[in-house]
Amino acid sequence: MKRKKLVDYVVADTHFGHEFMLKVEPTRALMLKNSSKRNFDDLMIDRWNTQVKDDDHILHLGDVVFKNSPKLTKRLKGDITLLVGNHDSKEHIEFYKSIGWDIIDDLRLLIPKADEYMSDLKDNFSQERLSHRYLACLVQDTEDERVMFSHFPVFDDNVYDKKKYKDIVEILEYIFIQTDCTINIHGHTHSRPAKESFCKSACLELNEFNLKRV
Repeated sequence: MKRKKLVDYVVADTHFGHEFMLKVEPTRALMLKNSSKRNFDDLMIDRWNTQVKDDDHILHLGDVVFKNSPKLTKRLKGDITLLVGNHDSKEHIEFYKSIGWDIIDDLRLLIPKADEYMSDLKDNFSQERLSHRYLACLVQDTEDERVMFSHFPVFDDNVYDKKKYKDIVEILEYIFIQTDCTINIHGHTHSRPAKESFCKSACLELNEFNLKRV
């Protein structure tokens, strides 16, 4: 059955302005070396704008820029929605809002019985945990799938993430199971694929430095 289109493209972990990423993710350095661009930001923005039309809807799954580089995003084409990641500061988010981006920084269950699912979450987790700004996720149905969009992958086996982001990943996993999701489209892992086959990465490194069509 043909899937109903939710957005035109998803992407994650662009990390504009983060030069150290060229060292920890060597495919970025190789991509830059084989291009005519002087820096990775110019290279990726050019690739983005070649692929995207002005009226395309882009869902960015977090970690847009690093430190003092949010103004680079003014150069990006498309109608952009950001689902907040762990490197998206409050200052950056305010800037994105000022240039017209939509922001998802909460739990969005756009599915039947959403109120019942939310009530169940409130019965099982504290309001403090449920309101964590890195817990952002979007659950929405297509014609043949129930998709969870999130920055963190569900059932991530990374020891560091399980320790530092334990309160977040536990709730994401609970939501994925309780709402009967079939696919998780995520970011965060860069060149490391998630262990579960139903986790589909939108990270640049696993999509040949292109945005991922939905």
